[in-house]
Amino acid sequence: MNLRITISLVVLAALIVGGYTAYRRYIASMQVDSEARQINGARLTSERLQQLPSPPWRFVLEISADRLGGVDQVIIGPCGIIAASTLMFDRPEDAETPDPQNMANAAVMRSPVDDLAARAGLSCDILARVYWGAPQPERHAALDSGAATVAVEGQRLTDWLLTLPPRPLTPAQIDLAWQAILTGIGRPDPLA
Repeated sequence: MNLRITISLVVLAALIVGGYTAYRRYIASMQVDSEARQINGARLTSERLQQLPSPPWRFVLEISADRLGGVDQVIIGPCGIIAASTLMFDRPEDAETPDPQNMANAAVMRSPVDDLAARAGLSCDILARVYWGAPQPERHAALDSGAATVAVEGQRLTDWLLTLPPRPLTPAQIDLAWQAILTGIGRPDPLA
């Protein structure tokens, strides 16, 4: 009889210790994480873009780096097609110089978007570098380098887009470009 009592007490003690350990781990997992996390810049840009009405604006949001070579958003609207790349630091004080190398770099970065837009008979003429650093309200929302690259303050991205002059694009052309780019990167056809 003593053996049964001893075994029962050992099992009970093991269950109590195991339950207490599991409880402490569970409580520790519920603690607020104090570690700083990196902010996803592409998510900030896509959330800002979604403030614009659709239609006439169409977007290809949060594109992985392996799809369009560093372009993480494509903006399609009355102003045309814009390739956007998000950067998580302050916007530079000066625009890139419009030298041949900077113009070539912008063209190379835009080229995958331009190739897909060509399926709809359109082209991508602007590379927007969207900066999510400290806001600079004393400066213009965007700084055009003259090299087909525009440095845009992320907080005022939609303001800048709404000031761009419209191109003679029909809603059908905007939708076709949107469809061509989405399906070109392997996403479902939005118009099917």
